[in-house]
Amino acid sequence: MSLAAVLPITPDTLSDLGENLRTLLQRPGALSEILLVTPPQYHAKTRHTLQISLSDEDDADVEISIFPWPSSIDQDLATLLAAQKLSTDWVLLLDEGGLNGHDTKTRDMLLLRTKPANISPLGPHGIDYYLDGVTCITPSSTTRKAAHLVPPMILPTAFLPPTIDSTPGTDYWAALGDYVSRSQRELSGGVVLGSSDDSSVDWCSRYAPKALDGSRLPIHVLPDTPEKRPQTPAAVQELSATHATISGSVLFMVSTVDIVYISPIACGLLQKGHHVDIVVLAEGNVTALSVACDLQLLAFPVAVPGDVISPQSTLAAVVLQTLDVVISVRETQVQSQLSAFLADDRPFTTHVCVPREDLPYTDWMVSMDLNEWKNWHVPQIELSVITNDRPQSLQRLLSSLGEARYFGDTLDMRINIEQTADDDTLRIAGEYVWERGNVFLHHRIVHGGLLPAVVESWYPRGNDSYGLILEDDVELSPLFYAYLKFTLLRYRYGRQEDRDPHLFGISLYQQKNLELRPEGRHLFDARAAFASAGLPHAHTPYLSQIPCSWGALYFPEHWREFHAYLGARLAERALPLAQTVVPRVRSNRWTRSWKRYFIELVFLRGYVMLYPNYARFASLSTNHLEVGSHVRDVPTDVYLRKKKLFNLPLMPLPGAGDGVALLETGLLELPDERLPAWDALPVLDLLGAIVDQKTIEQRGMERRIELTGCEEPPLRPYDARDLLCAQ
Repeated sequence: MSLAAVLPITPDTLSDLGENLRTLLQRPGALSEILLVTPPQYHAKTRHTLQISLSDEDDADVEISIFPWPSSIDQDLATLLAAQKLSTDWVLLLDEGGLNGHDTKTRDMLLLRTKPANISPLGPHGIDYYLDGVTCITPSSTTRKAAHLVPPMILPTAFLPPTIDSTPGTDYWAALGDYVSRSQRELSGGVVLGSSDDSSVDWCSRYAPKALDGSRLPIHVLPDTPEKRPQTPAAVQELSATHATISGSVLFMVSTVDIVYISPIACGLLQKGHHVDIVVLAEGNVTALSVACDLQLLAFPVAVPGDVISPQSTLAAVVLQTLDVVISVRETQVQSQLSAFLADDRPFTTHVCVPREDLPYTDWMVSMDLNEWKNWHVPQIELSVITNDRPQSLQRLLSSLGEARYFGDTLDMRINIEQTADDDTLRIAGEYVWERGNVFLHHRIVHGGLLPAVVESWYPRGNDSYGLILEDDVELSPLFYAYLKFTLLRYRYGRQEDRDPHLFGISLYQQKNLELRPEGRHLFDARAAFASAGLPHAHTPYLSQIPCSWGALYFPEHWREFHAYLGARLAERALPLAQTVVPRVRSNRWTRSWKRYFIELVFLRGYVMLYPNYARFASLSTNHLEVGSHVRDVPTDVYLRKKKLFNLPLMPLPGAGDGVALLETGLLELPDERLPAWDALPVLDLLGAIVDQKTIEQRGMERRIELTGCEEPPLRPYDARDLLCAQ
């Protein structure tokens, strides 16, 4: 077990360098390397200070080197960029104070003088979110999980993200905690350990997150006991007592006409143990209105259109005090004032604003958990359209995008146009108006073909950026976005046990054929296969190793890794290009297909994609199998037979209802009318056989050893070089 330390040096702390290093070197434990991070103009002074302050014995077994700190970035980002260069098992991330000010027990823990009990980020300082602000967590008699840690802390180098968002204003420690949480299926970004003597919170004001306006959020004492809880204003003491045993609070703010649609959603949250309030905007009383689960309706009088919420009103002071989520309707008279109030005074309250015309199609929201609601705005889905010379196909795809329901979300779109595109395709792309976000046109000047057209069509901007990749012969169901939102929130932002780093994407297309068996294409019916295998729910969605190219959402970490993997394969840096990676699959003959290489990555890693499994192959996308890169001119009868194999019925919007109940979209035709727990999802391998997750991971591990000779498992998640043993 090896450890490297990253120590930033500032002009103010240069004189303390010798003392800081001696603290590290006195009993170095597992420490084998120290990386000093300092601006280039202080390199000479840093070297001079090293020479005069350390004896030959001080650093005999520890390598000390200097990493340049670019003047254009801040200290936290420079520290993380330096840490990415290390190859030790663990890394110790320090601030400019080093380990000074921490007692022996804490230093022993940070220098790995004893083996850690947790394979997780560890440190004496952590931050969590509480009420309208944050709590700063210090060591105590019991270990505590935090949303994220701040320096000093240690973590396995495999937990460092492969890329770091360098956008100004980014909270890098919070982003690191989020990455750790997601990649390790944990709801925390680290564990606070150390000695209870290290109980000072002087560091807290420096690292506490900021609100949207740049101001520091309120800092609360950790609510360890009732005596330590923040004092609550008298106006909300009664409500706080009511909520004391309830996990989470949700407020609905709607008009009388919306009650029929939001009642089932509100009742579903109430049944899950959350506190729910429904505030009805009405000119009179609301006693005549009723909710199925006997929820109390609170009247908020609106005498004149345009009346606004007063932050000093009883409603704002009482109902909004401890809210996790507010759900409102875009057309309500007070919606804009509510949005402004929440943004200014309740930055950690999630506000979901649904257009009234989308309310009839929200039955899928009934099964959503509170944590999924709280993360509603976190994932950002980007549309990537790929087109060449099929203008009618492009028009059909764009029309289906325009007719879909988006429930108040905005999405950017990028239309990727091949160099050989015809005039009609260029005209359609150039004139297209997308009302739900920005449109970017990208036109190639050198013909690339389908492999680069797909692979280069999208690249994630962060770990909450998701790419929906759409070739122009795909058509979408008007409910496609509801399905993506539904499943993405569950399996990426839901309960800890429902998140798994092996999930690389979500398919909108429902498999009707298996194409990878060496003997040729086979018809496939997931429901029939699951019934034959004796599974308790034949209509469950499932996981498959097969990547979908006919309407699928790809996840950021896996897509970045695929870019690196494909680059290494095409450059033959690790394996000859002709090398067969996946034994006995037809994709080995797909020499010009991006899917061949993605299948290789999926096989080696044991990755899986989520697939729908609705009755009669009702799908969220379909492929029209039109002439193009992978469909050549063939006799008409042969073409029509082949097209029938792949063309699927799209899940439609339900017909107009009677206005007294939610419409049934069909999205909840699932076991127990909800998405299954992760462990309940069947797993299929590349050939369509029902297996388990451990089996496909073991197959990939064994094949990796055969190909590379590396018997040590890969340590860095989503790192293609580590996977291929290519340095």
